[in-house]
Amino acid sequence: MQTPKIIAFANQKGGSGKSTSAAHAAYWLAQKGLSVLLVDADGQQSSSAWLNELELDYQVLIDPEQLFESLPTFSDDYDVVVVDGPGSLSEVTKAILSRCDLVLVPTRDSIIDLRSTGKIVQFIKHAKELRGGFPKAAIFLNATRKSSVLLREAQEALEDVVIPLMQTVIYDRQCIKDAPGQGSTVFKMKGKPAKEASKNYEELFTEAMEIFGND
Repeated sequence: MQTPKIIAFANQKGGSGKSTSAAHAAYWLAQKGLSVLLVDADGQQSSSAWLNELELDYQVLIDPEQLFESLPTFSDDYDVVVVDGPGSLSEVTKAILSRCDLVLVPTRDSIIDLRSTGKIVQFIKHAKELRGGFPKAAIFLNATRKSSVLLREAQEALEDVVIPLMQTVIYDRQCIKDAPGQGSTVFKMKGKPAKEASKNYEELFTEAMEIFGND
């Protein structure tokens, strides 16, 4: 499995699932035997508090210049750096896109959320032009109800976006919402819903690695 050195989760809309996805990605990668650092670049610092309970390494960095300078250093010290981006389009987002190898954009299936992805896609497109095709990028639908009309409409709406839509969908499950409050991840939780959610994330992150590995 070819693993990017710096993986970012970015979207300008709060509540899209960046922190939840980043924390689960960091834990999943750590379980693969990799040394992982999560960089919390979100002013709310929700993922760093969570990572502390998971006993995984993290750094809080919300200054764009420090972030730009520090990410390469972190990637020298760890196998993988996972970045939880801010819920806004800012210089912090630009700094992240200037350094990451892979960026994943979570979005919910409402029309408001889908429309909000336009700006982050534009930011990514600009970064790819400046960096010769990097970062690799993909969008995924998050916290979506199975077999809903909205899911189908969202998939259709994202068909023509220049950044590919991932096949894997993260479905709306209570265990995922409960994980931060329990200082856990669905990979550690018991019960059928957690097992299904674990499989869901496993498929998502595996697909992400394949996207990164493809030329």
